[in-house]
Amino acid sequence: MADKRRDQAPSRIQRDLGGGLILRQARVEDAEAVAAFNARIHHSSGNFDQREPHRGIAAGTRDLMSGEHPTCNAYDFTVVEDARTGSIVSSTCLIPQRFSYEGLEFDAGLPELVGTHPDYRRRGLVREQFEVLHRWSEERGHLMQAIGGIPYYYRRFGYEMAVYMGDGHRIYVQDVPDKPSSGNEDEGSPRSYTLRPASASDAWSLSELHDRARGRYLLTASRDERLWRYEVAGRDPESDESLEVKIVEDAKGERAGYVCHARDVRNGALEVYGYELANGVSWLEVTPFVLRELAETGHKRAPGEEKLASLTFVLGEHHPLHEAIPEPPLYRLDRHGHYAYYVRVPDLLAFLRHVAPVLEQRLAASVAAGHTGKIEVSFYGGGLRLELERGRLSGVESWSPTVEERGDAAFPDLTFLQLLFGHRSLDELDHAFADCSPGEGDPRVLLKALFPRRPSDLWPIF
Repeated sequence: MADKRRDQAPSRIQRDLGGGLILRQARVEDAEAVAAFNARIHHSSGNFDQREPHRGIAAGTRDLMSGEHPTCNAYDFTVVEDARTGSIVSSTCLIPQRFSYEGLEFDAGLPELVGTHPDYRRRGLVREQFEVLHRWSEERGHLMQAIGGIPYYYRRFGYEMAVYMGDGHRIYVQDVPDKPSSGNEDEGSPRSYTLRPASASDAWSLSELHDRARGRYLLTASRDERLWRYEVAGRDPESDESLEVKIVEDAKGERAGYVCHARDVRNGALEVYGYELANGVSWLEVTPFVLRELAETGHKRAPGEEKLASLTFVLGEHHPLHEAIPEPPLYRLDRHGHYAYYVRVPDLLAFLRHVAPVLEQRLAASVAAGHTGKIEVSFYGGGLRLELERGRLSGVESWSPTVEERGDAAFPDLTFLQLLFGHRSLDELDHAFADCSPGEGDPRVLLKALFPRRPSDLWPIF
């Protein structure tokens, strides 16, 4: 899968933007210059030339451009170069992904490391580069793009916040359960579990566990064995994206799950980005052991005089941990849950046709099973028609509203994407947007059946 996507090299680009600025595709020999540029643009502040380079960003950039990354290389980067000085003043990249919509997989793109030198901003340099990234994405057959970024900005390029991206949950170290006494363990209390560092040979198990867990969510990112091998042993440990992957084992040395956490303590917290257990393994039994070992790791990794204050779990909108540990002592960091990934679907009709089997399954499980009819959905400037025949999605076509024919439902701007990706229910969109018309009668029932509120856990490859 990864090899196939890497073979689809993006088309070469070099464009004179005027004023001595050249937009071009990056080359392998640009790696150090792009890494140095990104290290000052991202997570740094102050005068650009005097900023302390962020070493984790530099290392992550080198990883992406090294040719060792499973899906990305230097040719997936764009740079804008000032020909007068030879310096890079803006850069972006496109990281190919494999996403799944309730089990139905497709190729996607992740624009990332978007940055411009402060002296060159407000010249449309990012827009020029995004046109290139979107063209590359189209050439590779990507059905969508996703990016996490600053509020509002990416709406300018056709993106809508439509996939959950919360801050996670926290447990304070004083609430981590104490280790049971050996006497209690001997008298029929829960079995013991430990964490050991994962190795490349664990990749198949990690992939299997992660794949099974994806069934809980609508939109997810695939991680095959090669990606897990890279996660375990391929990244520069200094990269911000480098995680410690550990295997949960029982007393007999049998694999029971995995945990992925940051390599250091940041702002008093050890951040956990992955935690899954095998079928038949009790979350209630294992989690106290995992929490204690994570806390021990965090205490050892806390820098200088800083102390570990908490464990932070960034595990998606819904996760078994949230049920295994009640609230409190597990606290939500973002109680409003407003933030989200930006997504872009350049050909909505093609996307809907691709996920038609999922939509038909939803319909079959609803009161509209076997229904025949149509729904005309307005986006005010355009729209689409969904045709149903005996419960099958027989047609997905363009349709435009008129004064006389306004359609069965209407969604302003790109808000329909929130419905498509389960981020908001039909009723929630109706409440949030005065110019959203969710329809009445059969069309409303059908839209609710086809596009229910569903959690996602998008952990893209970086």
